[in-house]
Amino acid sequence: MAIRTLSRISIGLSATAAALALFPASASAQSVPVGAAGSLVWSKSEAILGAPSALQAILAQQHAAPARVAPASYSVPRLTQAVVRMQPADEGAISGRPDVFGSVALQVAHTPLDARWHAVEHRPVTGAPARFAAAMKPLDASAQLQLVNRYVNRHVRYEEDEQRFGRPDVWATANETLRSGRGDCEDYAIAKLQLLRAAGFSDRDLYLTIVHDPVRRADHAVLVARAGGHMFVLDDGTDEVLDSRAVSDYRPILTFASYGEWTHGYRVDRAPVEVAAADENQRSRSASLLAFNAGFNR
Repeated sequence: MAIRTLSRISIGLSATAAALALFPASASAQSVPVGAAGSLVWSKSEAILGAPSALQAILAQQHAAPARVAPASYSVPRLTQAVVRMQPADEGAISGRPDVFGSVALQVAHTPLDARWHAVEHRPVTGAPARFAAAMKPLDASAQLQLVNRYVNRHVRYEEDEQRFGRPDVWATANETLRSGRGDCEDYAIAKLQLLRAAGFSDRDLYLTIVHDPVRRADHAVLVARAGGHMFVLDDGTDEVLDSRAVSDYRPILTFASYGEWTHGYRVDRAPVEVAAADENQRSRSASLLAFNAGFNR
């Protein structure tokens, strides 16, 4: 089912209230202990890089972990305000690649996290979460994004995988996360992905993105959703749904979707190479260097 455009940003308050009223927020929602972010770094970094970092060892010796705080860029305008300002379409939304947070997405065949992703990517939503998703189907895409982000954030309490499962970096389904009311960052993101898909979003418009968050000095996971020519971020750190270009704190590492996997890089603008020319041969050499440099940057 193709998602609806974000041009209709004024949603019916009665319909939105009815969808929220179906499932009141749990009392323990979003109570994130200071220091819980430590698990956001180490399990995913080890899975991707293959070994603990020096920073992990230092923090372990000091029995300390970075505080879990919201990125500074979360003070930017919300989804509806961004749409009203009619920002140009995201490059990623046009290309079909998850070019988010200022990056260029580069498709790859395999990643170290494939097994975790394939274990959850096609799992359906059932029970109360499925009824919640069904109630959202008449709403437009902007309302669905906001409701799902708020619903999962308020029904799940952050808990490290080692505390919940006895081992690091376990990716749970929406049913498992919402039934237990516990999960870490990728569990939040996976739950939102599966709820939005059940509400009618296309698989091709939903991305699970692993990022590095320099504010928390941690690896993190968010859901990125494409709608109305924009790429939006649904994060467990805020109930606001934000245009990805307004989130400047995250550095994407890996992205997963139903039709591909990507790593991320950045465009590099190089200054022209200038060589002093004393004769015709040197001028010719200078021109060749400039041509090479221009070709390299295409």
